[in-house]
Amino acid sequence: MSDTLKKEILNISLITLLFGIVQVIITIPAGYFGRSVVFGTLLGCAVAIFNFTLMGIILEQCVARQNGASYLAGFGYIFRLAIIAAAVIWAMKTTYLNYVCVIIPLVFPQLSIFVLNVIRKKERKAKDNERT
Repeated sequence: MSDTLKKEILNISLITLLFGIVQVIITIPAGYFGRSVVFGTLLGCAVAIFNFTLMGIILEQCVARQNGASYLAGFGYIFRLAIIAAAVIWAMKTTYLNYVCVIIPLVFPQLSIFVLNVIRKKERKAKDNERT
């Protein structure tokens, strides 16, 4: 795993967990707060971070190899979807996991990427202003 991927996984993980904390805090005044919300959010964040990490590792391997890259990417996609499906089904079948709180964090990595891009764009703009 490259250093760049490790750095991005760390950044995405931290922001995803921050979004998870915000999600739990929002459920308090809404009246839905409970153990199932906390456990569901934790599972959703863990699956989202694992999914992002696995995607990064698989894509690095696809870039490194020429032959069989499309097969590996396709298998990785199906495998990642199966992990997500298993987590959601598990949450739907149990009472101690709120399945909605498992599903919502699955979009947190995409939101994290958006936040990081906005921050980096502002940093680049500030550096460009310093140069001129």
